[in-house]
Amino acid sequence: MNVLVIGSGSIAQKHIKNLHSLKYKVYVISNNSKFFTKNNKIERILDHKNLPNIAFAIIANSSFNHYKFIEILIKKKIHIYCEKPIFHKEFNYLKTRNQLKKNKIIFYSGYQLLRDSKIEYIKKKLKKLKVKSFMASVGHDFTKWRKHKIRKDSYYKNTSKGGGVIFELVHEVNLISNLFGKILKIKTFKKSASNFQCEDIATSIIQTDQKIIGTLYQDMYSRIFFRNIAIVTNKKNFTINFEQNIILENRKVIKFKESNNQLSLLKKNLQEFIKKIKKKDYSLKEFDGSVSDLKNCLKMHAKT
Repeated sequence: MNVLVIGSGSIAQKHIKNLHSLKYKVYVISNNSKFFTKNNKIERILDHKNLPNIAFAIIANSSFNHYKFIEILIKKKIHIYCEKPIFHKEFNYLKTRNQLKKNKIIFYSGYQLLRDSKIEYIKKKLKKLKVKSFMASVGHDFTKWRKHKIRKDSYYKNTSKGGGVIFELVHEVNLISNLFGKILKIKTFKKSASNFQCEDIATSIIQTDQKIIGTLYQDMYSRIFFRNIAIVTNKKNFTINFEQNIILENRKVIKFKESNNQLSLLKKNLQEFIKKIKKKDYSLKEFDGSVSDLKNCLKMHAKT
């Protein structure tokens, strides 16, 4: 079966590797000609107007181009897997939703952390407990992680193009909604980097529809990578440590042997998307969730 990947960056390359392991033939749309000279297992598509028969497409290019390709794929009635965030500004959500529904297109979001065994474990635990508060924090050194993307005109440096820590580290916004309920109120304090046109640090105070209050800290220039969620409940306290692949349950250390690296999580997420296609599950929960995350990011930017 044929699959289209839009983009050739690090995430797109991981998707391509997983697709090859699942025996799909991969076609790629990208302006990076060097990428194709090094990869003879993929076919380059120069014009989306002349696509072969495609089972589904993965949008993994620059976030400010996501919606352009969502519209193209909807018209071609191709199932869509879209990396996060879905976009960086408002669009006609209802019109797009209706078009997805009318054309029977399955939409899936690239929130692979939901497949992490630690998140699956904590979701089961929280069903029997009352959450009182949470503290989520995430940080990495953007300039080391995306060395080839730190040129002066890079979109990662410009909030108006979808750059900045709020969009870059949107995963936590999604995790908060999935673990603690829909975000009702969010107030964000942020600091802009001196040499970029975007915020590099943001701290948010959040209230969910389950009357849970918490905080989110996002850091784009941390010297070390960290991703943690501390949770206070009526009976137990938990700390999820993604880097060490453990959960502290009160003082008990729970270790997870399962590989939770990005490549394996992307593959698990992709397989869930493929299952949804096979089942012809046209529910738009994933689309609605992506739109909700975008709206929250815009609130964090104080644009809505």
